[in-house]
Amino acid sequence: MQWDVVVKRIEGHQAVVSFQDGEEVVIPLKYLPLQCRVGDVLKIEVYFNPFETLERLFNRAESI
Repeated sequence: MQWDVVVKRIEGHQAVVSFQDGEEVVIPLKYLPLQCRVGDVLKIEVYFNPFETLERLFNRAESI
């Protein structure tokens, strides 16, 4: 899944980004491109990683 968001404001070490439907999300600046500014359009992509999920579940089961 992917979305385009707009940086609405920067507050300290966080940025408030707005999705096309108007919903706003706060993201730490360390996860955004360097020199990111208010008004920049960013593309956010989110993917499910089934292999990492299974590995974490397996490692959790081993530690019990």
